[in-house]
Amino acid sequence: MSVGKLNRYGLPFSNVVPTGTATNQVTPGRTLETLRLRLGGTSFTKAMLPLIKIKANGKVILEASGAELDKINAYRGTTLDAGFLDIPFADYRLNNEFDRMVGAFDTSMGISNITTEVQIAGATAPTLQPILIESAQQKARGGDYAPYAPLISKLLRYPFSQATGGRLPVNVPFGAQSGSIIKRLHIFHTGNMTGATVKEDGLVIHESVKAENEYEQKSQGRVPQANVYTLDFCVDGAVGKALDTRQARSLEWLFDFSAADNGVVLVEYLDPLGNL
Repeated sequence: MSVGKLNRYGLPFSNVVPTGTATNQVTPGRTLETLRLRLGGTSFTKAMLPLIKIKANGKVILEASGAELDKINAYRGTTLDAGFLDIPFADYRLNNEFDRMVGAFDTSMGISNITTEVQIAGATAPTLQPILIESAQQKARGGDYAPYAPLISKLLRYPFSQATGGRLPVNVPFGAQSGSIIKRLHIFHTGNMTGATVKEDGLVIHESVKAENEYEQKSQGRVPQANVYTLDFCVDGAVGKALDTRQARSLEWLFDFSAADNGVVLVEYLDPLGNL
């Protein structure tokens, strides 16, 4: 490939309707850094995207709403635009090219099909244009795949509900001999989460209250979002500091609330396709 990065339109979405699920296919073969959605029409906003799914070989690798993706992008420091929504696999706000490209989706590694499903609710005459930002396959000069090439930036969601104030233990999948590295965990709540503790094999690896957690993130150039408690294991931009759970026997997530609450936990994984 004579150019380092491609910026091109993807295959068109079908069934782009005021309320329904639009779908399209992404042609595999290159490294997908970002899938960008351009929203148009009479009335069509990211709040009208209740759920977006990306499936590779039929397996869900991303599941989030438009509003949730927007907040995750804003946390990273991405400048937002009402007409565009980025679904990132590369993480452009990390320190260097290696950090940024670990997790970029090399679709040449055994991927036969990629499907995007975009739920739309309450739009008026919507239009939806996919834009693909791609680069070459993740291979060394000798032609072998880079060691990190099998890792995909997955974004998976798990609901929670807390009936009263207090501490809520939450389980999310982790570990496996072949992968499961956690970059960040985003708890989308209704406003009552006050702190968090994380233990690996009984050892505390993170504990904070909201003010402490957000100060650390702001000091590193991140942008904490309202009603989102983000646990960021590579807050300083070094992906090598992400939480590697491959050898962990137990992992405890303990969330503190001042009152009843509910929401979803979105986990940013670096993980092979077949895992989780």
